[in-house]
Amino acid sequence: YRAEARRSDTTLTRSAGLAREAMGWASRSFYRDGSTLRESASIPTQPDSVAATVSVRTLRDSAEMALPSPDDFTFRDYSMKLSPDYVVQPTVGYVRDNFGGGVYGGTAISLSDVLGNHRLLVAGQVNGRLDEAQLLGVYANLSRRVNWAVGASQTPLFFYAAAGLGPDSTGQLERVTTLDRYVFREAFIEAFRPFNRFRRLELSLRVANVQRDAVDIAETFDPTTGTLYDRTRDVRGLGSVNYVQPSIALVFDNSVSLWVGPWMGRRSRLEYAPAIGGWTYHQFLADIRRYDNIAGPFTLATRFLFFGRFGRGDDAFPIFLGRPELVRGYTSGSLRDNECLSDAAGSYSGCAALDQLIGSRIAVVNAELRFPLTRTLLLGFAPIGLPPIEGAIFFDAGIAWDNRSQLQLSRTESDNQDLVRVPVTSLGVSLRANMLGLMILRFDYAKPLTRDAQGSYWTVSLGPTF
Repeated sequence: YRAEARRSDTTLTRSAGLAREAMGWASRSFYRDGSTLRESASIPTQPDSVAATVSVRTLRDSAEMALPSPDDFTFRDYSMKLSPDYVVQPTVGYVRDNFGGGVYGGTAISLSDVLGNHRLLVAGQVNGRLDEAQLLGVYANLSRRVNWAVGASQTPLFFYAAAGLGPDSTGQLERVTTLDRYVFREAFIEAFRPFNRFRRLELSLRVANVQRDAVDIAETFDPTTGTLYDRTRDVRGLGSVNYVQPSIALVFDNSVSLWVGPWMGRRSRLEYAPAIGGWTYHQFLADIRRYDNIAGPFTLATRFLFFGRFGRGDDAFPIFLGRPELVRGYTSGSLRDNECLSDAAGSYSGCAALDQLIGSRIAVVNAELRFPLTRTLLLGFAPIGLPPIEGAIFFDAGIAWDNRSQLQLSRTESDNQDLVRVPVTSLGVSLRANMLGLMILRFDYAKPLTRDAQGSYWTVSLGPTF
């Protein structure tokens, strides 16, 4: 019975298919147009007041669409026109600090063309005096495989030189603080040749003038009450130096960064830059960094850094090792408050403990275990949120020396602290916050391991991590 029913259904299906083919339905399709049916191949009729419906057939026929003739097209060469990308909000103010008062302020503007091939950056900042202003102007051309840039800049740098306390010519108590001021004025041209997305070759040529001055800041005050009577500022010129510095560098960078710094990848920079002229030396830089994602959100960041100058003028511009971006726990202020209570005759800075961090060559090793503390934390009672915050546990080690130094792993009490140089180390924890994309704010709590007179302390600094 079931077999007979299936044969009957098959016979009916074949009969219906033959009937549809006989009527032409197998090769025709219809649209329902209101209460009627319309073949899909036909164009619906429209009143005269309605524009003709655009169909595939009319689109393929350019004559019926009345497309413009290519002969009427006008071709013109691209004309570069720079327009502002962003302008830093200008600031103007007046402040009095420990070294006198002055007007401060600054701004910057970045311009580019619509293709991003040509860029212009102009920036300036005044902090007290025009001769100590920071100025920068750079034009970059990115339209070719080899990118190049040309510009000029002025950068003032200040270094603590000495301080003295005693009576002045009238018998009043006077404290004199002396600062070494270097004003770098440079004109430069740079070229960048990328080999791939991660590796490039950099060439540059700089022509520089360095003006050096001694700034004496004299403060007269009452020794009993501490009342400040007068403050004077005297600038003594120490001459200027002109030199030319070419450089060549091989750069590699495939790192991936998050809110406050890299968390995976590699970075390296190998550079050689000799100086010729008033300053003559050979400058070398090797900066190698690794960011290994070891487990989940934890990243082990390591860095080896060597920077040194060799030659006749290698000690013209000394390097300080105790900056927060190099070795934490050895800031100059903490050393002077604790280990520099008495002057050391014949030393560079007047403090033997500080001299061991000053030299013409430095080597640094850093290791950090980084982990996120907050990514996005919104406050329920206000339409604001906390910035991304990262934590880290770090270890720093470094050594500074010059051509007179002896490098050793340890030092005895009889060794000259200025001549015998040993590594300095520190341990600590760090917090970093991204402040609305404007800056990276860093808090470092460091314990110096080679300073018996100094315990752990906090430092606050600005800038990205290594």
